[in-house]
Amino acid sequence: MASPDPSPEAQEAAPKPSPSPWTPPLTSTSTALALIPPPHLWPPLNALRSLYDKAYHKWPPHINLVYPFVKPEDLEDAVAVAPFGILEGRRKRNEERGDKIRLKLDSVGVFEHRKHNTIYRYDQEQQQSPLSTLREDLLRGLGHQPEGEGKEYKPHLTIAQSEDRESSAHKFLVEKVGLLPAVEWEVEEVWVLVRDQSDGPGKGKMKVWGKIRLGEELGGEVYGNPVEWEKVFEVETGWKGDGDGQGEVQEAWRFEEGRGFWVRGDGGEKKKGEEEQEEEEKEATTPELLSIASWNVLADFEHSSSSTSTIEQEARYRLILRNLLSPDAKADVLLLQEVTDSFLSFLLSPPSSSSTSSPISSDIEALRRFYPYVSHPPPSQPDASPLPNFLNQVILSKHPFSWSWLPFARKHKGSVIAQFPTIHGNNPDQSLVLAAVHLSHGLTDMTVAAKKGEMQRVIGHLKEKYPRNPWVVAGDFNLTSSSWTVEQAVKQGKVSKETVVTLNSIERMWREEEGLGVEDAWVVGRAALGEGLVQEEEEVMNIDDDMDEGEEGGNRLFAGEQGSTYDPIRNDVAAKVVGSGGNMRPQRYDRILVRGQQVLRIGRFNRFGFVRADQEKGEGYEMGQYASDHWGVRCLLKVVQQDATDQTEKTAEAKSGAATLETSIKLVKPPAGPLSEPGSLKEAMAELNIFPSQGETAKRKAAFQALKAILLDTPPPNQSPHHPSTDSSSEPQRPPTQPPLIITPVGSFALGVHTSSSDIDVLAIGPFSTSTFFSLAIQRLRRASSSPSYSQHQPRILRRINSSTGTMLELSFSSIKFDLQYCPAAHIASHWPRILSTAPPGNAVWSLPALTLTKLKAARDLDYLKRTVPDLAVFRQAHRAVRSWAKGRGVYAQRFGYLGGIQISVMLARVYKGLALRGGVSGVGVEELMVSFFEEYAQFDWEKDMVYDEVCPWFRQKREKGGEKEVYRRTGREAMVVLGWFGPGLNTSGQASVWSVRTLKEEFKRARDMLVKGEVKSWKEFLEGSGAEGFLTGYKSYVKVDVQYWGLSPSKGAQFVGWLESRCVMLLVDLHRRAPGVYVRMWPARFVEADTASQQAETDEQTATEGTGPRDYQASYLLGLDADTNTSKEDLKLALGAIQTALQRFEEAIRSDDKYFDASNSWMSASVVKRSELGNLQLDTRNDWVDEYTPGEDESDSDAEDDEEEEASLLEDLDEAVSKKKKGKNKKTTEEQQQPRLEPGPKLRSAADVMNRLRWDSAIDSSDYVVGYEDRFLGVKERALDMWKTEQTDEEFIPQHRIVYFKRRSDGQVVWDRKMKKDEIFGSGL
Repeated sequence: MASPDPSPEAQEAAPKPSPSPWTPPLTSTSTALALIPPPHLWPPLNALRSLYDKAYHKWPPHINLVYPFVKPEDLEDAVAVAPFGILEGRRKRNEERGDKIRLKLDSVGVFEHRKHNTIYRYDQEQQQSPLSTLREDLLRGLGHQPEGEGKEYKPHLTIAQSEDRESSAHKFLVEKVGLLPAVEWEVEEVWVLVRDQSDGPGKGKMKVWGKIRLGEELGGEVYGNPVEWEKVFEVETGWKGDGDGQGEVQEAWRFEEGRGFWVRGDGGEKKKGEEEQEEEEKEATTPELLSIASWNVLADFEHSSSSTSTIEQEARYRLILRNLLSPDAKADVLLLQEVTDSFLSFLLSPPSSSSTSSPISSDIEALRRFYPYVSHPPPSQPDASPLPNFLNQVILSKHPFSWSWLPFARKHKGSVIAQFPTIHGNNPDQSLVLAAVHLSHGLTDMTVAAKKGEMQRVIGHLKEKYPRNPWVVAGDFNLTSSSWTVEQAVKQGKVSKETVVTLNSIERMWREEEGLGVEDAWVVGRAALGEGLVQEEEEVMNIDDDMDEGEEGGNRLFAGEQGSTYDPIRNDVAAKVVGSGGNMRPQRYDRILVRGQQVLRIGRFNRFGFVRADQEKGEGYEMGQYASDHWGVRCLLKVVQQDATDQTEKTAEAKSGAATLETSIKLVKPPAGPLSEPGSLKEAMAELNIFPSQGETAKRKAAFQALKAILLDTPPPNQSPHHPSTDSSSEPQRPPTQPPLIITPVGSFALGVHTSSSDIDVLAIGPFSTSTFFSLAIQRLRRASSSPSYSQHQPRILRRINSSTGTMLELSFSSIKFDLQYCPAAHIASHWPRILSTAPPGNAVWSLPALTLTKLKAARDLDYLKRTVPDLAVFRQAHRAVRSWAKGRGVYAQRFGYLGGIQISVMLARVYKGLALRGGVSGVGVEELMVSFFEEYAQFDWEKDMVYDEVCPWFRQKREKGGEKEVYRRTGREAMVVLGWFGPGLNTSGQASVWSVRTLKEEFKRARDMLVKGEVKSWKEFLEGSGAEGFLTGYKSYVKVDVQYWGLSPSKGAQFVGWLESRCVMLLVDLHRRAPGVYVRMWPARFVEADTASQQAETDEQTATEGTGPRDYQASYLLGLDADTNTSKEDLKLALGAIQTALQRFEEAIRSDDKYFDASNSWMSASVVKRSELGNLQLDTRNDWVDEYTPGEDESDSDAEDDEEEEASLLEDLDEAVSKKKKGKNKKTTEEQQQPRLEPGPKLRSAADVMNRLRWDSAIDSSDYVVGYEDRFLGVKERALDMWKTEQTDEEFIPQHRIVYFKRRSDGQVVWDRKMKKDEIFGSGL
């Protein structure tokens, strides 16, 4: 037939009255007689055939009756005579019209071939008859005899091919084919197929040539020309589609509680009278908050052939279920990757009646109730189909949705595109669209190109189909994020440099596409709030980005590893998957991208999947294992409703932490060349020795651990914890209920940006007073200095400093200087470090004295910075680079109004967060960050604007409430404002002056021009240039402050020089006040004569070694003077006189201070000199003097903090020691002296011990006891024991040293009395 429509022009080919003696050979593979099921039965079959059957594109689903068949030129004759065989067979069997043939393909079988296997479906009951009878009739009609024995006909419908029959892939595939629903239909025709022999795109495809009707009107039907089978079935049955159902929009499945299984869509007609209820439910399903979670649950790649492996598999499934039901994982929409048939059947199948009461059944039921809608039903359900792939994506949801499959170029890869009609703003036509992705795995040129193509496919589809809808794209992106992994792949030749550029561009696609406005939820959530609740505390000591190229060990982070979701270092399951010699670096594979469209706002972000198999003992899964090799990710979104009330909006925003983060920071790239090469900055920094060596870092870590062990009185780090240190028995032990003592590093070392010469700042937080802590600390440090266990660290106390900011100990461990401070805060210590991330600034727990908050500020700033900066490794490297530049240019000295560590941190974090929000994390390398940093602050208006973290939630809320003034009220005296994150003292640049700000502006502009305009050729050239030489020649006149010391005590010399340097700040202020028309720039370091520097250094070294002889130290501070362009000559003369006056006053102030200045061993002078009078100066590179701490030096008897805070819980022996010391100051009365001494008994147990015993002993009723305590004004009062507050921060807190007695209510008996030394609880005392 010429027309594609076979029906109107079909040519009848009635059976001939007698068989033809013609017997055509049945050898042609170009033709076939086949049975084809009705097309409405194709989707589940083709869903598998499209992936696993090599003949999918050439054959429809079919059962061959005769194949090979006759030659194409013999088809007409064959079709004409074949029905005669059927008639003859019916006559012999006495069948007038022939029995109807009904097939039910309900079983799975496998044909083994030499190189592969064929997996098929067949009819278990009709294996021999009547299909075999029909085949025999057709063969006889063509003059052929049926097969003999051993060649019996096996009717089957091919689904897939496999290779190794013993492999897990083959076994999984057989199980998958076995899960297909039964295919049942009545056979009414035999189709005649012929292969397309043309050279077009359809070459080799089987087409419909005709058919043989088997009903009452037995005969052949021939089409003039072969026709595509799709067109034939479209005309005859109205069917449209490709037969696999993948491109069709499908409704989500919903669980019917009454029927006990999953149904698609509504699952039947709605009951009458439910219209109003339905409307209410519809309103309820339009949420104010929306949470979306994604997790790669790790498919089982090994088939569970044994009972042991099956038990282990089910145990892991139970562990996954427990994680999914954990509070950190529950979401409105859940995306799962690598889902298998067995896992989904476990997760969604209703339990059998015999197991409904088991805990696991209850968990499964809870999950079903929590997620009533799913994209795929359990394959074990009779009417359900198996999942199409080995590794599948499944969506579970609280809200109804529809979905379709978007295939990628690679087989088995694609995206589930889901639309949620009830989740939208005010326009139902612009509802949420979610794209679930699982991109190609691997780091090769081919796989990276595939990932890029897959992302382009998703972007193109969403732009075309849903241009105005809000989007969420989530799943396993499989984008290698670790810079170390990428660098190693390039070195090993696995990927090219062009592929690295492609990899970095994939994430930027969402930003570079105009008008998309897609944001990374992790970046936004982390930048504002951190990653939510941290699941596992990450030790500061184990995070460092400065690792040798060949080393992988430890918990150090490289660029791109922050926020990792695949971590073989910490996740043993991931380590097993990687195997030995694999990529063991953390990767941020799993992501959630959001296109808000003014409907969705990103809020909190967290990871989940941290519940281990601790409670799975005896159930087949290894103890301590995680459930998957990935962590899951979850994001909380706020759904913006324009017609919502302000109170509703505020409530939803508060719950979600949602934010609309806008930033003016622009990405500026370095010019093409060496400056723009990835890794070029790191190489330059390594060449300039800016990074501390591994040995130096290890030495600092060991020194800190030694200090921590000493202060906590625990065994040294290299000593077994089962063997306590010597004399530890004499040390007081902390009671079990007393809050812990926290020892934590702060500053540059804790942030991971320290240098080889940096001090280590340490903060101790505990429950007792400052005086008690330092008494204890000094005692333990002195003992450790003589202990062999710490001999390698040489611990020394340099001095104790008491100031308005509190007490500090200067220590030395392994020749590394430590500054130790203490903060008495019992509640903070008890909840450390979780309280830092869970208690925002307005929380009542921070209602502490200003001095306490000042000491906690560094730790709080550090915690927030580390939790919110996009990538710590990149940030650290940039921080070190900026500091190195600032030191070289003479603008790194916070005390002189320049930059310090905190200013660089705030300024850099602001730029980095802004860039990451605009272009993603991977699009911002350290080179781009550096150039953008200098560009931003070169054009910054320092006089009007403030530098602060604009995405910080509390700053953002204040700005939205009342503008910049609400964030911080700047005074006219503040020349520069750089705000930290926490108070008190928000402005970290209070020391800045007009002239220091001018200096910074000039240096920022100079650096910007060098980098952007290409005035330097390399990063090394940019960093290594010292500004000191230019400073020495850049001014006509200088203020020169000479300092000299020749005394015997190096500590006094260092103290004098340090004090003089601190007073230079006041000189700068005085000069600006007296001579405002003169620009003054101070270089923040000392200069020495070049000719005598080396000789003086040798002398100092010799005297330091010998320990005798005076030390003659001479140096100078320089202040460059430059006249303002608007200053007249007369004003300059007046200014010079004012400068001379200021210098004279400065000299008098220094020399008149008897505490620091001693004319017998020190001298200073200040004068104005010309450039030619400076001489041959160079920077002083020697370290400051230090000396051993001696008792009484810089020591006071009291501390200002003692009057502010009461002791919360003192160690007993220290309490007595302090008490005796205080009592010793007052003379005893005659009455006290004459009072007879009682014989001592066992030491009275403390009030804290008694209180804990009464509260926690199960044999004692705590409600039957009261506490008698001394009120300062009312005398002895009583309070119920259960009402007694032990938290120091509680308003009703009463120090335990005021407790007088404990009394039993029931009989009035006093069971413990401090004065009478009575103790009926423990039997101590008298």
